[in-house]
Amino acid sequence: MAILHPDQKKTEVAFPSQAEEQVYQISSKLPVGWRVYHSVVLSTREEREGVKDGEIDFVFYHPAHGIIVVEVKGGRISLDGETGQFFSLNRHGRSFLIKNPFQQAIVWRNRFVRFLRANNINVPVSSAVCFPQVDESEFPVHATIEPSVLLGRRGLENLEAFLGGVARSFHREDFLKFNDVANSLDRLLIGTTFESKQLLREYIDTHEAKIKESELMHDAIVSPLTGVQRLGVEGEAGTGKTVLAMTLARHFRDQSQKVLYLVSSPLLAARISSEMGEGIEVRGIQELASSHGVNMLVTPSDWSLTPQDYVQIEAPERLRKAIEASSTRYDVLIVDEAQDIQPYWWVALESVLKDADESKLYTFFDREQGVFGGAEESESGFRPEDTLPVPTIYMRLHKNYRNTRQIGEFSRGFRRSALTQVAATSDRAGFMPVIIRYTDSADAKIKMTELVRELTDDLGVNEDEIMLLSARAPENKDSVLAGVDTIAGLKLTKLSSERLRDTHPIKTGEIGIATIASFKGLESKIVIAFNLSEYNLPPQHPIMASLMYVAMTRAKHMLYVFVKENDAKDELFTSVHKSATRGGTLVLNSEERAGDCSGTVIHYNPERAGVISLDSGSDQSKDTVLLFGPDLKRAGILSLKREERLLFRVRHEGGVAFAVDIRRDISV
Repeated sequence: MAILHPDQKKTEVAFPSQAEEQVYQISSKLPVGWRVYHSVVLSTREEREGVKDGEIDFVFYHPAHGIIVVEVKGGRISLDGETGQFFSLNRHGRSFLIKNPFQQAIVWRNRFVRFLRANNINVPVSSAVCFPQVDESEFPVHATIEPSVLLGRRGLENLEAFLGGVARSFHREDFLKFNDVANSLDRLLIGTTFESKQLLREYIDTHEAKIKESELMHDAIVSPLTGVQRLGVEGEAGTGKTVLAMTLARHFRDQSQKVLYLVSSPLLAARISSEMGEGIEVRGIQELASSHGVNMLVTPSDWSLTPQDYVQIEAPERLRKAIEASSTRYDVLIVDEAQDIQPYWWVALESVLKDADESKLYTFFDREQGVFGGAEESESGFRPEDTLPVPTIYMRLHKNYRNTRQIGEFSRGFRRSALTQVAATSDRAGFMPVIIRYTDSADAKIKMTELVRELTDDLGVNEDEIMLLSARAPENKDSVLAGVDTIAGLKLTKLSSERLRDTHPIKTGEIGIATIASFKGLESKIVIAFNLSEYNLPPQHPIMASLMYVAMTRAKHMLYVFVKENDAKDELFTSVHKSATRGGTLVLNSEERAGDCSGTVIHYNPERAGVISLDSGSDQSKDTVLLFGPDLKRAGILSLKREERLLFRVRHEGGVAFAVDIRRDISV
């Protein structure tokens, strides 16, 4: 097979468009002898123009055909025969002037020839233009179009024959006899001028919509669940358990039912409470017990037996009696992160229901996340069949919406092998997790500072998009950040329940920090996990394995893991990292059409999403697109009503069409 640079099997490849991804995938099937260079950044000094920078979409090389420079144009195009100008067409037929792609290809060919000669490389160079979504027969006869260098849908079906034909149309047969320059090209194009851009800022923005898809999907499956009295919902981290639980809670609230939503983590309770709105009582389990005068974890002075007996037997019995003595009851009890509930606590929790036969109980759990529960010491881990007061036929969620495919596969390496019957998959390809090794605490501080500064200063990441997660209390004397108040000039701000009730818990000039256990159930666009080596448990210990799994699965887009050199956990991270599938297709601005679309708002819920009806003339199968609150906020639109008219661009990600670059239509 052909040799590709960059190789998708070894590294992440960022494609600016779906058209370039399509050409890349077809090129990978070329036979042995071909070299394909994608996204070649070329800097040359041009006479009377100075230094000129630019990017060649594809450079193909074969020792029998020389070099073929290919310019790729996606989507629909049009040509004005009278002026010779090319236009990009949006879905409504509106046209937008673009550069003549045939002229661009010629310019790039000439510049590339001069670049090669300057580096003493003598090889024939040809050029072509590729339109992956257009058939060659659609192009008219025109002075600006040379059919022999026009690559469309049909030509892509036999790419090698087309490339060979291009070379022969440019050069005589004797000119195509030359010394093989493959090694020289690798040295120049990979060693100095080739660049596979990370584009992390743009990647985060465009791929957030794929995560929002889970909310809309769960809206559709809520109705069938509301008729079930007791149900267990099982899924790996990132499968949208909390989104589904919140959607159920809102449904019953809107039906005038009294709902209690319980979680183990105070931070998660605060975040859910801030997002849920009024009419739903959200509590941490310890908070619920305290409101009835019971501390579930601390042995009181009147207890003479072991603390374990108190936590598992006496405390839940005291809570049950206190609840039964009160008058507060609920129609619906929703328990999120149910694997964290001690087995004997369920009797007490069930007593909050109004009617044992009519009231509803929903539990949401992941067998692997037993950080707080009573099963973390067990080799078999948390077994819902032995614990939860719901039927053992569970609803299973199989799609991972939170994590990229790379993070999901990497995280799964920390699941205990006996508990992998629910394997969630992600259709979001992304960057591989990064392992950062350090020698001591001082080295860890330096490397973490460099990482945070690179993310915020060089890659355009906002401070509140990063979360530092520590396996132990970050202020502990053995922590690598002991005594540290700032990182890269940003104040370390410990996440609290009070902070999470705020719409913007992390302010400008701050960076969030929390323990892994306290951050359970929450997520961040970028996670930096540390103090894993300083947590004094072996990697195979159930608690340690659970902590590592929880930490890895908090990351939506990028994951950085700090581990000490020669630590036993370093061996595990290295092994898991090697076994995870590398590379991936990062398509930025996938299928985005040029220019404006227009439409009318037919539904909008500020807490969820909206729907826009596209104006007539759409060339797509769908006549509606989604509208999300963050995109409105970026546009400075603080309120929206039905029937309002909007102008926008349409972006497609993960099978979802949604509006971006939104503004009000002031012409009506």
